[in-house]
Amino acid sequence: MPRILVVGGGAIGGITAAQMPCDVVVLDANTEHVARLRDPGLVYEQDGVEHTVRLDAVATVDELAGDFDFALIAVKSPLHREVLEPLVARGGIGTFVSLGNGLIQDRMEGIVGKGNLLACIVEWGGSNLGPGRLVRDSFGGYMIGELDGADSDRSRVLARCLEPVGPVRITSNVRGMIWSKLLINSTFTGLSAVSGLRYGGVAERDRDAIFALWAEGVAVADAQGLKLESVHVDPYRFDDAALVEYMNESGNVRPSMLQDLDAGRLTEVDVVNGGVASRGREFGVPTRHNDRVVELVHSMERGERSPDPRWLAYVSEAQAATGS
Repeated sequence: MPRILVVGGGAIGGITAAQMPCDVVVLDANTEHVARLRDPGLVYEQDGVEHTVRLDAVATVDELAGDFDFALIAVKSPLHREVLEPLVARGGIGTFVSLGNGLIQDRMEGIVGKGNLLACIVEWGGSNLGPGRLVRDSFGGYMIGELDGADSDRSRVLARCLEPVGPVRITSNVRGMIWSKLLINSTFTGLSAVSGLRYGGVAERDRDAIFALWAEGVAVADAQGLKLESVHVDPYRFDDAALVEYMNESGNVRPSMLQDLDAGRLTEVDVVNGGVASRGREFGVPTRHNDRVVELVHSMERGERSPDPRWLAYVSEAQAATGS
């Protein structure tokens, strides 16, 4: 049985750890959260049912004992270097796995060493309700792949561990899959963060902003020569009908970027909407709508603005305001 370290016991990491049939240890810096994971156990809600699972959890790298086949990194991108460098120095980890959103994989591989990172894309969302309490907001699984597109035994081993949490796809096109997931995050997560609404609320308020962000993301992907594949929706056939279908599945999602703003934490906007924008600049593709999301989120991080539905119009009007 593989031994797995889950770094970050929030919604994605905590629920993943609780449902894997493996030898799992959770590393999380919040000592109160760690104590509750141990006793009485992680309390998480899924499909309206509450579950309690006791987890082996520690608050520092120094408390870890033995080796691990995988380290699933489920902390936000601003913390990657702070978290990864001590784990690399400690040693004893076979493969690091990226569980986060955005364009993070190459930077993470630069920290852990070439060939030491496996990409894992998460297709579901959750919310942190406080120490020891999480909720899964939507159903979905995982996509796993090597950054170079190679076939690997370690992908299949990790897939078997994750299958009880949700369906797993192993892909040779993980970079295309990363961008397909980035379309979801840059569109819905970004707009949810600036508006304060769940995904469904955004869809009800401003479809123009949704389709504008989506079109920018596809254009930047095309400029890079990426082949996009379905992640919840077909990226090349994203229309009103596809939006309605996706909202039936994920309309209740309240993404981590909005949760971070509510808690006064730095967000991952620079690797999500900022990731689209930076690649757009690199390949000469305008990303005016993504630029506005980045502008708004950074101003909210500084306390100059607050999430509000009125910002949706500010995003959707970007093209008209700046010209074509």
